[in-house]
Amino acid sequence: MIKNDNQSFYIAIVDQNLHIDYFDSTDTNSSYQKNYLMPDTLGDNLNLIILSKFILEKVKDFEKDTGSFIENVCLITDAKYDQFSLSLKNKFNSNKTKETDIVRLISDAQQQIIRNNKDCVILHLLVDKYIVDGEEYLQFPENARYNEFIVEISFITVQNSTVKTLNKIFKDCNIEVKKIISHQYSSRFAEKSDISPCNAAKRVIDGINPLEVTSHRLYNKKQGFFEKMFNFFD
Repeated sequence: MIKNDNQSFYIAIVDQNLHIDYFDSTDTNSSYQKNYLMPDTLGDNLNLIILSKFILEKVKDFEKDTGSFIENVCLITDAKYDQFSLSLKNKFNSNKTKETDIVRLISDAQQQIIRNNKDCVILHLLVDKYIVDGEEYLQFPENARYNEFIVEISFITVQNSTVKTLNKIFKDCNIEVKKIISHQYSSRFAEKSDISPCNAAKRVIDGINPLEVTSHRLYNKKQGFFEKMFNFFD
């Protein structure tokens, strides 16, 4: 079996189905896909040893079919999620919109969510809009003069226990979970031709939503606004 830096693997646990998809390079259509009916759902407290063995067996079959090892995956889950929204006013001493100010605002919002929801893990962070002196913008209005600058942000979260369970299952399969994606969110970007939830999830990772702040987007030589933002966070 081979390891190829241009390939990626996505696994979705949605309803009672296990989807495993292999993508070559940046293609949004999977190069190979398999779908398996799981013996039970995560929500029914299925014995995790049984579930880990089931997934490991299917992963090994998939590896044989593709001739590649699955070392890490992006994981899609339809676990119950919560969405929190915050509206923050710029409190920094400036009269022009600057990247550093919006980075600080988003960082403050993130810390508020974490501090007040200790049992949750943030999966997706979305900038809903910017408001400059009452005028709304969907894109960051850089260097705009203002008296009042507000940013509205949404967070999609799942229970920490869900993340721990998923990480435990895949650790037992010797697979690293690089990123967990909410199926309820990624399905907004599904297309009729999709044969797996993994297709829409890959679009999310590839940056289909310009309003999502993500450190997992594929970088260009010239970093975009949110890429630079998350270099600040990292």
